[in-house]
Amino acid sequence: MIALAVAQQWGAGWPIASYVLWWINTAMALTAVMGIPYIFVKLQAPGIKAVVPSVLLPLICALTSAAGGGVVCEYSGIGARLQVPTIIVAYLEVGVGIPLAMSFADVFIARLFEREFMPMEQVYQDMILCGPFGQGSFALLILGQVVRSGAFAEYNRGSFLTAEAATPVGYASQFAGLLSWGYGTFWWGYAIISILHTAFKQPGGWRRIQYSLSAWSLVFPWGVYTNAAVQLGKVMDSPTFKVWSTALTLMLLIIWIVNHIFTIKGLITGQILSLQHGWRAGHYQAGEVDKQV
Repeated sequence: MIALAVAQQWGAGWPIASYVLWWINTAMALTAVMGIPYIFVKLQAPGIKAVVPSVLLPLICALTSAAGGGVVCEYSGIGARLQVPTIIVAYLEVGVGIPLAMSFADVFIARLFEREFMPMEQVYQDMILCGPFGQGSFALLILGQVVRSGAFAEYNRGSFLTAEAATPVGYASQFAGLLSWGYGTFWWGYAIISILHTAFKQPGGWRRIQYSLSAWSLVFPWGVYTNAAVQLGKVMDSPTFKVWSTALTLMLLIIWIVNHIFTIKGLITGQILSLQHGWRAGHYQAGEVDKQV
């Protein structure tokens, strides 16, 4: 947000501030992406059933950092000397995040073939599977744009960081971003089908749905998938992508508002905090007595 909103308007210090903050964020993201999967493997229960979509979250950290690096380079106004190290590290983060995300997604598909489906209160997490590929798509698109805008040409070192390499690298990056968005589209569609099917097939049908905080799992993956669609509309000057990204944005806004409404309602009633008898002490104590009896 610093790079987008204030870096070029508030003076010379703000581009450097956004640059330094990006490196701090990158260090934390790489720590998460290296450490959390190892801890997961060592501490989680064995078996394919333990592989849930939330295992992808550390990988999304790295891809979000990569996307942020592209934004800092494109909008903050820093020079090529600072841009190129950022671009290289951002591509390395993409190299860490997307292949690992594909590997975990393959394991999750194997879980589905074992008929180990998510229950209704957790099925919203299926949308997380869309997240790495939506965020990875945006990262590749914005990095390709930065490479083609002259950072490599101005830096001009070695045989790779040159003006001659910039055009093919930039276009290849944006093409890879399109492919990543396509893979994300599969998981976006699968998550919607999975949520609707689980809701309608449960006893009592969709009317028996009880709100769960896991519904917030829809927001971020949907958002990064939408952001990549917006960027594709800009890159290709495509009316189709512009219309589709607008529709996705409106649907995301509705999901965000609905989540806020039900979260606030759940806090007021105590439902999302498992206070089945509400916040009033008398009711809560009576509930505990009922359980003991």
